[in-house]
Amino acid sequence: MAAPCGQGRRYLRIQRGLLDDSLQPPLPRNVPDFAGRAPTQPMTDDVLIAGGGLAGACAAFALSRAGHAVRLLEATGEPASGASGAAAGSVNPLMGRRARPTWRLGEALGALRWIVRAAGAEATFDERGVLRPAQNAEQAGVFQDAAGEHPDRTAWLSAEAASDRFPAVQSPHGALWIDDGGAADVPALVGALLDAARERGATVETGARVTGWTERAEHVTVEVEREVERGGERTRRREAERLLLCVGLGYAALGALAPLDLRAVKGQTLRLRRPPALDGARLPGSLSGSGYVVSQPGGTLLAGSTYEHEARHLRPTDDGRQYILDKVSRMLPPLAEAEVIGAQAGARVSPPGSPLPALGPLPCGGTDRSDRRVWFFGALGSRGLLTAPLLARALPTLLAKPARIPDAVRARAS
Repeated sequence: MAAPCGQGRRYLRIQRGLLDDSLQPPLPRNVPDFAGRAPTQPMTDDVLIAGGGLAGACAAFALSRAGHAVRLLEATGEPASGASGAAAGSVNPLMGRRARPTWRLGEALGALRWIVRAAGAEATFDERGVLRPAQNAEQAGVFQDAAGEHPDRTAWLSAEAASDRFPAVQSPHGALWIDDGGAADVPALVGALLDAARERGATVETGARVTGWTERAEHVTVEVEREVERGGERTRRREAERLLLCVGLGYAALGALAPLDLRAVKGQTLRLRRPPALDGARLPGSLSGSGYVVSQPGGTLLAGSTYEHEARHLRPTDDGRQYILDKVSRMLPPLAEAEVIGAQAGARVSPPGSPLPALGPLPCGGTDRSDRRVWFFGALGSRGLLTAPLLARALPTLLAKPARIPDAVRARAS
């Protein structure tokens, strides 16, 4: 059941597909603030952003750059600790088995390059392209058609041509080469965006969780729970002209987001030490076919991923580890015996029936209200690097003119 219009209530709900250990128990109300006093006058911000993942970092950067007074609150001890921290970071503009172009492909790539340059984060983006080995003869035909439809961004490589260019990669059916792509180090990019936002006056707080809010005519009053050093929590209030919820899997603990009917899918990735057999081997920025492999600094590779719709926790598993190794070794056989030096898991959140994110004022009582001061920006799914910068770049305009939000991504009640 949705929260009453104008209010956000914290709640717990276990439903199919949600991950139990990410939900937190309800907190007592009317607790003192951080200094042990009862809350008095709320502190004021222009835009308060809840969530320090990719969506929140992109929003903080774009809004602070546009002159807004921004405060970002991250519930955990470190930004990019959820799905953004477990992401492989493949920048693949032609996704899926049929290599369909991502939404607003040209604009999306341009926005990613813009935000990387503007934040001084060029080192986080590897633009050495994407190689997509065809899995069978049928997919080879599909990929050839895609290359014909996008000759300015792609090329079809026969099995011989793919082997000549990338000898270590198994491409017996040929491969689609996407020159206009690559891979990004998502946690490093999030860090760079937040650093750049701070330089423009933004404030970033960790260990601070938004637990509720009340909308008023001129502002929204936000309840913020903050961890304290000696254990326990303290609650305070802040006022802001806008509250922007970029909470990732935290949506499950906010009743006001229930009308969006968001879904979560667990994904696990592995950090591998590059096997000696691949020393000196030429690899693309991102290898995407049977799983995906992304080159990382320091002689490591990031491999993924699982897609677990019925997961009950966010811990990496041995089954997930073996599943990933089995998949990626079909493209790079030496990875079958690669040393696993790290494993991460997160939850991709997406709207029902759509691969695109959601942005806009929260639906109120089952209807869309453009005058609301509480907005949602998230549910990036697996395409965040090609959607979050694009929407964040437009966010300063869209906050003032919500009617301009594209219908394809407008946050709606299901």
